[in-house]
Amino acid sequence: MQFQQKELYQLINLARGPLWLVGADLRQVNLSRANLREADLAWSNLEGADLRGANLEGASLRGANLVGADLRNAILRGAELDGANLDGARFRGAIMPDGTTHY
Repeated sequence: MQFQQKELYQLINLARGPLWLVGADLRQVNLSRANLREADLAWSNLEGADLRGANLEGASLRGANLVGADLRNAILRGAELDGANLDGARFRGAIMPDGTTHY
């Protein structure tokens, strides 16, 4: 399933609980500063996505494709990244799953 930017904005801002976007096609989307806390993004395609400053605390990114994604200053504390493809992803200033800041 592929989302348009407007649809994503509405989905994220009107959600009353954690989002379930397992296997979603989110290539090149702008999710900067989005609240994706505890979202299930397992097996999603986030190639080239803009996730700068996004809150992904406790989110599941198992098996997700994050090739070239921009995660600078994102909050990933407690996030699951098992099996995720992180090739070329940028993490400068991000709070990593273990709570440390990536420099």
